[in-house]
Amino acid sequence: MKYVLFVATDPAGEPTDENPEAWVEKWNGRGVRVEGMPLKPVTEARTVRVRGDRVLVTDGPFAETTEWIAGYDLIEAADLDEAIEVAASHPMATGGRIEIRPVEPLDLGAGTGNVPHEGDAPASRFLGIFRTDPSAPPVTPEPAAVAEWVRDGLASGRYLGGEHLRPVEDATLVRRRGGELLITDGAYTDVPQWVAGIVFVDGEWDEAIDYLSRSPMAQSGIAELREFWTDFS
Repeated sequence: MKYVLFVATDPAGEPTDENPEAWVEKWNGRGVRVEGMPLKPVTEARTVRVRGDRVLVTDGPFAETTEWIAGYDLIEAADLDEAIEVAASHPMATGGRIEIRPVEPLDLGAGTGNVPHEGDAPASRFLGIFRTDPSAPPVTPEPAAVAEWVRDGLASGRYLGGEHLRPVEDATLVRRRGGELLITDGAYTDVPQWVAGIVFVDGEWDEAIDYLSRSPMAQSGIAELREFWTDFS
């Protein structure tokens, strides 16, 4: 089963000298880890909402929280117990916190599949993070409209894949504090705008924002656009 691990910061995290590259090599070698990438700081995010005929774009994240997503990993684990084992061995389980979210397969029909890419070489420049928004008008995206948006993005090169996630009630939070493993239900931070899915979006900032603004999910939710961190020099 596929799981997305959201690697998040935590002001209460503890210093660690564990090597994240060793963690990557371990789980890559076991065929469990599929891919993953760090994200540039949340201060560089853009947030996109569509309310009626208005496209609202703001600088920064969807909300000011002390915990924010610093990266993601996609794994294929036998079950939640193995996913917890993987997350618990990550250095950021000590230095931050890790949210485990089961992937919910979503079949939108022919011509809507993810574009293949190789492991940690991101297929796109950006990660789009779709969130729910309880304050927005209730709009349920029609699968046909989502499929059309995906196909349009594939044709233009804007959309390069994504994952639909099971509800936040199925999230598991993993932390290590003082040598003790803490496993609780719930997301990496306590906000009503929980993550519903992720998409890989390519192009320049304005192109990516325009594409996300045309997503049916942006009409009743929040699209947070984050740039991958590929330059470590």
